[in-house]
Amino acid sequence: SSLEIWCYDFVNGLNSAFAKYFEISIYCLIMITVSIGVWQSVDGHEDDFSTVEWFAIYVFTAEYIIRLIGVPADPMFDDKGNWFVCRLRFLISFYSIVDLLAIVPFYLAAAFPGSWADDYDEMFRMLRLLRLIKLDKYFPSITLIDDVVRLKWNALKVAGFAALTLWIIFAAMVFIFEVHDNVNEIDSVPLYGCDSDCTMMDRFQNLFDSIIYVGVHLTGDYPITTYSWGARFVNFFMVIAAVGVVSIPSGLVASGFTEIVDSKNKLKRGEIDPDHIAGDDWYEKRLRDLKNVDPPPSPLGPFVDKLQLSVNVFLNGNENGKYSTTAFIFRMFVFAIIILNVFAVMLESIPEIDRAVGNGDGNFFAMFEAFSVTVFAVEYILRLFCAPKNRESLYSTLVYAGTFFGIVDFLSTAPWFIEAALIHYNVIGSDSEQAKIFRIFRIFRMLQLEDFIVAFSKLDNVFRASQNVLKATGLMAMIIWVGCAALFFLFEENNPNWRSCDMSIPLRSDDPNAPGCYDFPSTAACNEFYDGMCTQRAFTNVPNSLYYVAVFLGGEWGVIDFTWPGRFVCMFLCVAGIALYAIPIGTLFDSFGVVLGLADDDEEEEEEEEEEDSPVMA
Repeated sequence: SSLEIWCYDFVNGLNSAFAKYFEISIYCLIMITVSIGVWQSVDGHEDDFSTVEWFAIYVFTAEYIIRLIGVPADPMFDDKGNWFVCRLRFLISFYSIVDLLAIVPFYLAAAFPGSWADDYDEMFRMLRLLRLIKLDKYFPSITLIDDVVRLKWNALKVAGFAALTLWIIFAAMVFIFEVHDNVNEIDSVPLYGCDSDCTMMDRFQNLFDSIIYVGVHLTGDYPITTYSWGARFVNFFMVIAAVGVVSIPSGLVASGFTEIVDSKNKLKRGEIDPDHIAGDDWYEKRLRDLKNVDPPPSPLGPFVDKLQLSVNVFLNGNENGKYSTTAFIFRMFVFAIIILNVFAVMLESIPEIDRAVGNGDGNFFAMFEAFSVTVFAVEYILRLFCAPKNRESLYSTLVYAGTFFGIVDFLSTAPWFIEAALIHYNVIGSDSEQAKIFRIFRIFRMLQLEDFIVAFSKLDNVFRASQNVLKATGLMAMIIWVGCAALFFLFEENNPNWRSCDMSIPLRSDDPNAPGCYDFPSTAACNEFYDGMCTQRAFTNVPNSLYYVAVFLGGEWGVIDFTWPGRFVCMFLCVAGIALYAIPIGTLFDSFGVVLGLADDDEEEEEEEEEEDSPVMA
């Protein structure tokens, strides 16, 4: 029916601007509510932004109902006109279940206040983070994993079997040496039955324990190094032989994911334009259009026109990119000042040097800073002046001011003038902490080196060249990061291995009137009995968990003695999570190489054209 078609088009952002805006608003609302869910996990902030959360629930509920009405118009669930069957297929689909898990717990908590629903309030709160997966409808990522596995299945079978075999063999060998290691001491691990004077044998109580720790080592990180000599010998060969082999399945999944995303996007856009260059946007296209176009004459007359041309050649070189001797000396002079400014910022951050020299008027640092700002300000003004004659600025002062170089040139001087004005009007003191912040901004002058070595100004091209893969893999990386952080928070929040108490509290006690630190089921219960005398050093809330998981995904494991559910999350990160999380960064590096390679090719082509145009000397 027309209503079903309208509902389907509306929730999928089709055929109207209003539907598109609604779709975008859903994206934004998902990100806002996920952020609120993370924030509300912090003690004392459980009810913050509750109005926004309820508003979001109503919006998501309305979206779900509209989507349910429009199911018969969805080709994915169409069942030849049988409205009941197609809606039933939708109700048990992946996205429908995700939507329901993100909505229903709120209505349960509202319908049964003070009941069993409150006992699982924390878990229900974490279910909100599933809303991130709703974005998979718009940027497919998680749902592409089965395609990746099918694409790389044969290679994954071989590499996976080899990796699993080496993993178990090395875990068994390490276990043999560490199960009786009562010499190498470790921190207390009360969860494993040792409150004090613990050794490695308390960690390696069985082969399954060893599999967990060796799995982390096979990612290339060693949070545990206090092994016996026999285990060290095994680890030596493990580093040489196994780490590379075990990483092959992760690498296959990562490369397969990139191939799948690329192929799907190529199908969407058809054949690649032969004139297409990775990362191009309107600026690059307009720049190519102006290749053989002369700059427009200045409206201020021929004298200003000639002066602009001279300044442009002095600052930016001639048509062949060559500089006069004077211009080259000036460039080297600016280069030296930039480097010296970086060193000055570093030296001023050293308390002893800062106290010896100070930052008052007339001292070395203050005078050098004033001199540097004068040079940079004059250069910036001259670049604005000659921009109408510079093709890289598209013959426009405004375009130059908005380019990477224009923004960097502005930031290299503006903080100094802002600081001087604030000091002049007594808003801040010359030696205050606020003034130091403005001085630290000088470190951004290092970006002016971009004028000498191309790097950051190509980042926008890099992002555009890799945006299709980044949309999918970036969302997946965020889901892995936030999802694993939520799971670690749920499983590790009350892990006694991360708990410490005041020295006056016993570790264990049989006295019900004076229980021990590790006798409580949670750190919160410990603090209720011993007011503020118990602390949990890790996974205290979701922001704290996000920090730890970010470190884990970087390949570093600062903490390792997890609960068993936490260990399974740990193994997921080791086997697949780290590789999948790294795909967006790898994509950026690949695109960076492509973009820079194309830039080099353009320079070579220009040089060849110059050689062809130059007269042949007899």
